[in-house]
Amino acid sequence: MNLIFSTMLYSKIIQENTLYILLHAEQVYQNFRLFNDKLSYFTSELTRDTIERVGNKIKQINDIRSIIIDCYELDDNRNSFSELSAITNYCIENQINISLIRVSESLYGKLQMHKLKTDDYGNLKESQKRIDNISYFNLFSDVVINIDSFDDNIYNLYSNTLLQKKLFAEDRVVEKQYSESSNVILPKYLNIKRFIEDKEISFIGLYLLCKKAIKKKLIPDLKVDDRPIIVFPSITASYLASIFAKIACCDIAYRDHIGPKNKIYRTIQKGVFKESEKHLIICDVVCMGTEIQITKNIIEHEGAKVEGVLSIIEVKVTDKTPNNKVISLFILNKENNNGIDYQIKTNF
Repeated sequence: MNLIFSTMLYSKIIQENTLYILLHAEQVYQNFRLFNDKLSYFTSELTRDTIERVGNKIKQINDIRSIIIDCYELDDNRNSFSELSAITNYCIENQINISLIRVSESLYGKLQMHKLKTDDYGNLKESQKRIDNISYFNLFSDVVINIDSFDDNIYNLYSNTLLQKKLFAEDRVVEKQYSESSNVILPKYLNIKRFIEDKEISFIGLYLLCKKAIKKKLIPDLKVDDRPIIVFPSITASYLASIFAKIACCDIAYRDHIGPKNKIYRTIQKGVFKESEKHLIICDVVCMGTEIQITKNIIEHEGAKVEGVLSIIEVKVTDKTPNNKVISLFILNKENNNGIDYQIKTNF
């Protein structure tokens, strides 16, 4: 079973010869595919299979000068020091700087990381940092990185990765450029199929989206029974909803196409959206907001609540703040639109 993704890293971000690995994301994926783990994002145990897979993949990546492995949100492990030491030794032997950052005190002890400070394992240096009144260790071979802004840096690096993937495509069929829902002309569109098929950006993107939603308190801790329901307004967003809901340990309320604003929604069964439940809408792009507003109206018509909107890309059409929180992986505005040339047109 381990072979089905033994040659893949799902949290890999490479920038300027530095490889970033989010070990917690790798563990979430390992559980996600192998064990159907009910903890999903909220897992805290690092398994030997995950470290071994990460180590094998590192050896296949060329032209890397530094590797940063983030261990945040992992607290437990059983007998995996040999796999971790193999990664460290490989980096030292190949003159690759290695940093193991945000290691919890519990994981530090269970992985016996103090051994990495000896002659046998490269004499790694060590520092400590408190985050939210919890002490974390950093082990590094060269210069310790600034971990205070590490999460923000990862989001920025991921946004740059999305830009490089050229996800926006031009619709050459003029008739298809017209948006029925918003009455505007959109010469370019987000090719969500390209995003979904690119496994190097899709899973880690939805993982980071979940991470943001948790930080903004839209997704509660697993101990909270009152979990939000994930709703998608289109067929293209159904894949995003199914993966995101599994990562965040949430249910999906509605599987249908919301469609244009002039559609009569006779197929919606009363009681699908319960008054006592909170809902999150997920979509590929938030632009004019018409489709989101239609979905919101349907949910609120049943007396239920919409807590926020999740999207891969948010197009900042105006400076007006939306009625609901919008959490996105990438915000497209006039400042960063030069290479994309996304346009919203009318006959005027």
